[in-house]
Amino acid sequence: MTPAMNNLVMPVGEEGKAKALSGFLARLLELGVVDSMVLPVMTVPGIMTYLMARDPELIREKAEPFAAVMPVNAGSPVARTVSKKPRGRIGALLKPCEVRALVELVKLKQASPDNLLIIGIDCTGTVDRNEYKKAYPDTSHLDLREACKVCLNPSPPDTAFPGINIGHIGLDDEDALLVSLSTGLDPGVAAVVEELGFESDGSLADRRRSAIAALREERDCAHREFFLNSRAEQNGGGIESIARLLAACTGCRNCRVACPVCYCRECIFDGDVFDYETRQLLRRADRKGGIKIPGDTLLYHLTRMNHMSLSCVACGMCQDACPENINLFSLFARVADRTQSLLEYVPGRSQEDALPFTTFREDELEPR
Repeated sequence: MTPAMNNLVMPVGEEGKAKALSGFLARLLELGVVDSMVLPVMTVPGIMTYLMARDPELIREKAEPFAAVMPVNAGSPVARTVSKKPRGRIGALLKPCEVRALVELVKLKQASPDNLLIIGIDCTGTVDRNEYKKAYPDTSHLDLREACKVCLNPSPPDTAFPGINIGHIGLDDEDALLVSLSTGLDPGVAAVVEELGFESDGSLADRRRSAIAALREERDCAHREFFLNSRAEQNGGGIESIARLLAACTGCRNCRVACPVCYCRECIFDGDVFDYETRQLLRRADRKGGIKIPGDTLLYHLTRMNHMSLSCVACGMCQDACPENINLFSLFARVADRTQSLLEYVPGRSQEDALPFTTFREDELEPR
């Protein structure tokens, strides 16, 4: 059951919702709620990056909390930042898929939530970052990324972290933002936020909830059609169809770097396991008549699917990072959807949901 949230209303005013939210984040830093704040900024026109800010004025001037672009899935760099349990508390403004990725990394022992204040924010979708850069500042006509078009999770999960959620879906841009405090939030943090003078209003929360439900229903058809199409494309020839899809892979491993839940510090494919001697390559080439160079690209992708499909949050960053424009999202999202459905696991929903391979259920592979 979703826990009750204390819903407060943040007035927006004439400067707009971006300035209002940036001011709120700066105040959290000024009031000592956090010692630093991780958030998206635009330091060069059209180019977004994440910044760990210690200066409140820098947040007010540079923050772009509603920019419809993701340079990376920030769940990964935030996890690395807190993996050594730093002193003080770090605030992080994260989109829903970034929150969910961070939850998985916490469960995989790659991050500790003890020094974090997660501020989740609604997301109606992002566009390709290269297209965004070219079109800036007129980016309103750009199409959403494929992963965003079929995303059924436009709001951060209420059960992920005891933190703050910023809601704007269904609310007028010039009117207000919804600041929702989870029941498990540190009482000291909650008290500081409540002392900012925001009023309580359950009606805005209801309006947002209805708008999110409508958006999910609207995307549900696209979501089902996407998986039907990808299944048809990839099932026609079994492993051969997957090999065709991945034929252009150059072995750059950009998808691994971009994936927030592909966390191994040392990858088996970076070692000498697949660093064959010439005589071994010649022997393999002799058996088959010829071999692809670089080799083992198919094995690399299959290994990645095996390692991360249960924790995949379908952010689509793997496809964005591919220099060959391989449709990786179609493949990885479909495999992840299948394994997650089979084991009845929803990645990133809650820290309380144990990873299936870390627990044993006698009936977990019984036909359903």
